[in-house]
Order: sequence, then structure tokens, then C-alpha cells
Amino acid sequence: MSTVEVKVRLPDSTYKQLDDLARQQHRTLDEVLQTAVSEWLEAQARLERARALMRELGQGLEGSGHRARDVARRHDAYLYERDTR
Repeated sequence: MSTVEVKVRLPDSTYKQLDDLARQQHRTLDEVLQTAVSEWLEAQARLERARALMRELGQGLEGSGHRARDVARRHDAYLYERDTR
């Protein structure tokens, strides 16, 4: 796997927290940062999948009267088929 070196500026307090965490876990700062970035990217991908699902749900409700108008407010009710009023 090829890698790219990136220069990042962090507040002193953030750097200290990361450095302390790396030491506690017997890991390098690079490993901690790589894990953090990977987990953030995975979370963003999950969020985008959820957004796509909500867009799909909204398209499926078009033309179904009031349900299309309140899908954002009552999405749990539609996703889990329970009344949240």
C-alpha cells in the first residue's frame, strides 16, 4: 500500500491528548491518527447511505398526500411503522 505524508496543524491541547492516547495504547501517533481518519471516513459513508435511503423513502412517498410532507419529521414512524404522534 502506498502512503502519502500529510502535514496537519493541531492545537497544542489536541496534540497532547492524541500523544497521551497513543502512549497509553502503546501505539504510534501515526497509528492513532490513521485509525481516527479511517473511522471518520466509515462514519461518513454510513451517513451518506442513510441519506440516500431517506431520499429514496421520500421519493417513494411522493404523491401519497400528507405522508410526503411530514416524512422528515416522522421518519421513525415510517421506517419502523409506529405512530409517534
